Amino acid sequence: MATFTFGVRLHDYGRHAPEELFRLVRADGWTCGQLAFRMAVDGVRDYPDITPGIVQTTKAALEKTGLRVAVLGTYVELALDDAAVREKNVATFISQLPVCKALGAGCVGTETTSLALQPPGTTRERGRYLLCQSLAKILPEAERLGVKVGIEPVSWHSMNDPAATREVLDTMRSPALGVIFDAGNLLTADAVPRQAALWDAAREAFGGRILAVHFKGQRFGADGAPVQGPLEGSVIDWDGVFAMLRTLPQALPVLREEAVPANAAADLAAMRRYSGQ
Repeated sequence: MATFTFGVRLHDYGRHAPEELFRLVRADGWTCGQLAFRMAVDGVRDYPDITPGIVQTTKAALEKTGLRVAVLGTYVELALDDAAVREKNVATFISQLPVCKALGAGCVGTETTSLALQPPGTTRERGRYLLCQSLAKILPEAERLGVKVGIEPVSWHSMNDPAATREVLDTMRSPALGVIFDAGNLLTADAVPRQAALWDAAREAFGGRILAVHFKGQRFGADGAPVQGPLEGSVIDWDGVFAMLRTLPQALPVLREEAVPANAAADLAAMRRYSGQ
């Protein structure tokens, strides 16, 4: 049966020096987080700014505060149908693998490229092919370093549903590859009345490969587009999601997205209630 730890997307607390940021987060009761250096850490605006000195300062701050990085967020497009940009993004992603190892992070995570960012005519199948081409260059280095890569299925991306995610996992066949599970990003407006089937399909396709879980509120606009918001009024069946997650064997960090620090106590109570912990 799964065990859960509870954390937050760190840049929702603003941009700070590492120790200050981690202390703020720990004071609100969170024990882990998703760290995107460019969005959360003072003095870091791009990946070259993540110097060995910044990494060591961050590691020391983690050790001092007791916070754990569950996901090292690396926001690059690995399925983009533009060879020059995609190759640059692959190199950037690979540069963050040693950072993941140094920090003891659970994984380096990324999404899988929105269709809206692709040139006209690029299909989801083409996007998944390009994603696998990128992963073929990334995963050997991840395996060598002993770190995990987490890819996140999103309904409007190339890897858009449980079957597509299973396809990528089966194609790559790497012990270093896992999944970041965001129920809201998988859910579509038409699937709201039949969520149990979607969560069952996710468990069957990649349940044992989940490295981290994103937690947020979501509803859908009149056009069917997802709208993130508070937990109150959310259409995500979190009772059903956690009923599925509890059947898994691994330890799972659950990370609050779109966090409002003033609501930390209520959010943490809700996450504990849904998880049964």
